[in-house]
Amino acid sequence: MVAIVLAAPIRPGKHEAWRRFIQEIQGLRHDQYQASRHRLGITKELAWLGNTAQGEIVILYLEAHNPPQLLHTLAASQAVFDRWLMRQVLELHGIDLAQLDGAQDCELLLSWQATAALAAQEVFNRSQTPPE
Repeated sequence: MVAIVLAAPIRPGKHEAWRRFIQEIQGLRHDQYQASRHRLGITKELAWLGNTAQGEIVILYLEAHNPPQLLHTLAASQAVFDRWLMRQVLELHGIDLAQLDGAQDCELLLSWQATAALAAQEVFNRSQTPPE
């Protein structure tokens, strides 16, 4: 699996609409959403909503079988859910996903992960520190 991370600001005044969009994906359109993810080869998707000095931003993390093909397939899709999703992204973020085709290339500059042994040692060390 290869991961894709996208950061997309939410357009001013669209916060509540974005929350309703997510609720609709998790509710009424959940079966269509799952079918879309399967069709696009997406195996994991996480979305965070954050606040910055410039406004709200969504951080999207995707794992997929073929990331370079993902946006092309989505842009060409005639599936009702996929078309709806692209309209929502355009309205909420001002981003035309069809225009991003091939633009998701990023260079990973830092990656770190604690090993199980290191994490266990840190927990042990904290448990040995006397209370103040």
